[in-house]
Amino acid sequence: MVVYWLKRHGGIYFMSKRHIIVTGGAGFIGSHLAAASLEMGHHVTVLDNLHTGKEDNIPEGADFINIDLGHESSYSRIDGIKCDAVFHLAGQSSGEASFDDPEYDFKSHVASTFYMLKWCKDQGVSRFLYSSSMSVYGDPDNVPVGEGHSFKPKTFYAAGKAAAESYINLYGRLGLDTTVFRLFSVYGPGQNLDNKMQGMLSIYLSYMLEGSPVIVKGSPERYRDFINVSDVVAAWLSSYENPVTYGKLYNLGTGVKTTVSELLNELKAAINAPGYPIEFAQNTAGDQFGTVADISLIKKDLNWRPAIDFNAGIVHMVSWAQGRRR
Repeated sequence: MVVYWLKRHGGIYFMSKRHIIVTGGAGFIGSHLAAASLEMGHHVTVLDNLHTGKEDNIPEGADFINIDLGHESSYSRIDGIKCDAVFHLAGQSSGEASFDDPEYDFKSHVASTFYMLKWCKDQGVSRFLYSSSMSVYGDPDNVPVGEGHSFKPKTFYAAGKAAAESYINLYGRLGLDTTVFRLFSVYGPGQNLDNKMQGMLSIYLSYMLEGSPVIVKGSPERYRDFINVSDVVAAWLSSYENPVTYGKLYNLGTGVKTTVSELLNELKAAINAPGYPIEFAQNTAGDQFGTVADISLIKKDLNWRPAIDFNAGIVHMVSWAQGRRR
């Protein structure tokens, strides 16, 4: 699907084989990026400590090194590896969980990004793409929120992403060709349904598949911008060798607002249970009330558009999840 999108929309289709390192490639988004890169003929090496990722997620054909990138001493294990680019997605993935262990969150986001940037500079790797987050905006002053909005992090996770971006900007001025994507609410097949601290859509769906009442932490009027993982992968791969994206920062969402109530109705329709029980609880610490992406810059630079309709995307994900349970 990703390769088809790139051809149809004029994205760069790589004819020469590259070696791409995907950090966090045993996780949800990283494994999709690794698989799509392999599909395009690239050599892929996955770096992951399996803290939240699963080795089963790593696509067949990728090399794998179990490594904790938040510790400087780990890097001697990868010195000398020749690669063309680093897709850096490794890191703790939950704002809520970041309150449980702020030190680990710091190491997984800030330290790992700093050490990975330094490694690229030392090894002569010039291309670095990073997975940041909508969470850096906190509760934005207005929506849709543009890339120029100030940082207002509400969690240790968001503060770590903001700090990592600052190091990336610095290394960009020191000669690396960097691109940062601030991901909004990514969903799709392969998402971790066992993790009830990350991914609003996947959390609600996991309750439904268990047959338990859905626990909603906070107001049903909260809202998000949901983007399918295949659209995320298409944006990353079309930017990889496109110089217009070097040194740039992009929101990666759809620009469409979906409230919690609307999301729950979509999920109930997809599982054919319109009366499914919902229970409301206290807000999660640091939860954003609502945010929607202004995606005008990425549309302009990459001729990129989200291709997956939200309703169709949910139906596909529910079908995948039900098959996985069976």
